[in-house]
Amino acid sequence: MAARLVFLIFFGISCAAQGEGRQGCPYPSSIKYADGYFYKNSAGHRWASPQVPPGDFIDKFVGAVFVPRKEQELKQGYLEKCIYRTGRDQLLVALRYTRTRAGLSMSLTENLYWRPGKDSFDQDIFQCDDSQPDNCSFTLDHPQY
Repeated sequence: MAARLVFLIFFGISCAAQGEGRQGCPYPSSIKYADGYFYKNSAGHRWASPQVPPGDFIDKFVGAVFVPRKEQELKQGYLEKCIYRTGRDQLLVALRYTRTRAGLSMSLTENLYWRPGKDSFDQDIFQCDDSQPDNCSFTLDHPQY
């Protein structure tokens, strides 16, 4: 009985830890519009766009950009943005991830869909342009204070 209880406690803790870790860009259907912004709220974090004109909706996921802290390093950095196309005006809209805790660090544990590149300022990036937001996933690491 005690072994079963220990197993259940361990299993519950590991499931909770995994839920905190791996994240993906939001699906277009989960993104809302209010007060001039596209957004998605979820437990403890928020995805938000810059201000956009009213009357449009997010139609399609286009891709994501990850910026490593060191050249081509997958283990530390941050997800710069998830990019979407609107339905009516066909505008590109970027949603950025924010977290209520300070010291956020992210990593790319799976790089099957992420490819290295450079941005317009010659900064190293990883780009994911798969049509499925889950394939452009990243991992939330423990806070760096």
